Amino acid sequence: MATEEHAEAIAAFYRETWDALATTESVIVAMRQASASNVADPGRYPPTALIVEGTRIIGYCGSIPQRLWDGTEERSAYWVKGLMVLPEYRNGPVGYLAVKEVTRHLPRSTILTVAPAARRLFAALGFRDLGAVPNWVRPLRPGAMVNQLDLDALGLGRMPAWIGTSVRAARRSGIAGFAGGAAGWLADGLVALARLPATHLQTDRDLPSRAELDELWREARSGITASPVRDASYLVPRFEEFLDEAGQRPYTFVAARERGRLVGVAAVRKPSATSDPRLGGVRVATMSDILFPPNRTDAGLAVLGAVERAARDGGADALTCMTSHPALALLLRRQGYLRLAGNVHFFLRDVTDGGAERWPADLQSWWLARGDGESDGSF
Repeated sequence: MATEEHAEAIAAFYRETWDALATTESVIVAMRQASASNVADPGRYPPTALIVEGTRIIGYCGSIPQRLWDGTEERSAYWVKGLMVLPEYRNGPVGYLAVKEVTRHLPRSTILTVAPAARRLFAALGFRDLGAVPNWVRPLRPGAMVNQLDLDALGLGRMPAWIGTSVRAARRSGIAGFAGGAAGWLADGLVALARLPATHLQTDRDLPSRAELDELWREARSGITASPVRDASYLVPRFEEFLDEAGQRPYTFVAARERGRLVGVAAVRKPSATSDPRLGGVRVATMSDILFPPNRTDAGLAVLGAVERAARDGGADALTCMTSHPALALLLRRQGYLRLAGNVHFFLRDVTDGGAERWPADLQSWWLARGDGESDGSF
């Protein structure tokens, strides 16, 4: 497992894979910061497996500390993250060995992954596949989207057939943009009507205090069976303090309040060219995280409205998110989101006493989000 003694070799591996500017000193600083901020095991560097040939690292698999809520208690856990093998060593046993080694040091861990090969690997190592988490898309500027989307690849199986037929006919006739715009105006009107129960709540884009975020999490978790812990110690470092490769803050916080009291919050990732080829070159914003008490429909609607406005202000053509929880899924439908076939699978492994029975096996019991495991930057 990685320690500061491996910093020079890790820096060399980083330069070959992720970061051309990595140095021994920068690796040591990052390792110490990760140890200090470890919410699962304070003071411990998150377990990281290294596969070494001679003095050269050829395979790597890391982990991200987290805590999981089981409906009763918050428990230490890790996301498995950062599997990387040097190109000349791929299609061999190196990746398997790296994942096997890191999971050996993780009694409780989770992962979100897409690739079938990765799913087979984690299943072979004792992870339970709870299934694919549904993706959702809210068209914000349908006129700009309609000529670019691949409707068949999107897997909109629940979409009425006449909609797909109409879109294709509009493309052939050259009026797709106008038709998309008209559909967008109609959808926006219906969404606004559906949001009327939330008009008594106020929204803003100010970062709530840590005390407010902790109080909101305590209230929301009482109605959630299982979830990564979404308190201040997670939300603030993950979204407010995060910087992208350009040194910019890619996230915007939005909040909903009732007479000044926080009742909902979300983190919106600024629009970018999505990595999902099914959406073509559409500018897509991501609802990376959202939290509100599941029984507070008004709070959920207010937060979704604030998320949509932030995405529009950032120039997004569409807004995406990921959830399987019925309380949020119901509101997404009411707010004009289309459900896409899920491609991100959620895996869980708990080898502690009673771990196999502790966690629900159905995805609908889990409150998951696109930003979990830092996955909103990957897929």
